[in-house]
Amino acid sequence: MNIATYITSLRIFLIIPIAFFINLETIWFNFIALIIFLLAALTDYLDGYVARKMKNETPSGALLDLLADKLLVCLTLVILLMFNNNLFFAIPALMIISRELAISSIRQFIVEKQGKNNMNVSLLGKSKTTLQFVSISLIIISPDLGQLFYIISISSLWLASLVSLASLIRYLFDWNKIVN
Repeated sequence: MNIATYITSLRIFLIIPIAFFINLETIWFNFIALIIFLLAALTDYLDGYVARKMKNETPSGALLDLLADKLLVCLTLVILLMFNNNLFFAIPALMIISRELAISSIRQFIVEKQGKNNMNVSLLGKSKTTLQFVSISLIIISPDLGQLFYIISISSLWLASLVSLASLIRYLFDWNKIVN
């Protein structure tokens, strides 16, 4: 394992304290959960930078990075769903989780069919990830900041889910070009 892989692994490990602190449901613990989530999100950008800088990019590192992103986003959304049990939160959260599962299945199919993943990460995909991180961050602290902030955080999640859907559609078009 190299430094970039350790950074990626940290992102997966940080899901546990995020869940713990969200579960405690106080302003201070939500703030701690937010800081840990932001640190985990930062590792998404840091691990790739370190891997490129140290010339340690590997297929297994790229796979672990994708897995860590999906686990961080999906598991945090599932945890937040336990405390935000309304349709205005559940629908975009489930759209994001479904998109992540669909993309993982498509990537697996491509690898099995061609022996490697020929699909590169697009600007839309990177924007989707950033929007997801921002909206989840807002939702983590929204219970403590009033109804208006909660509405803003849910709106940002809807925006992230729509960009996720657009990213999925683009991915499906790109996948169709590769397969056919």
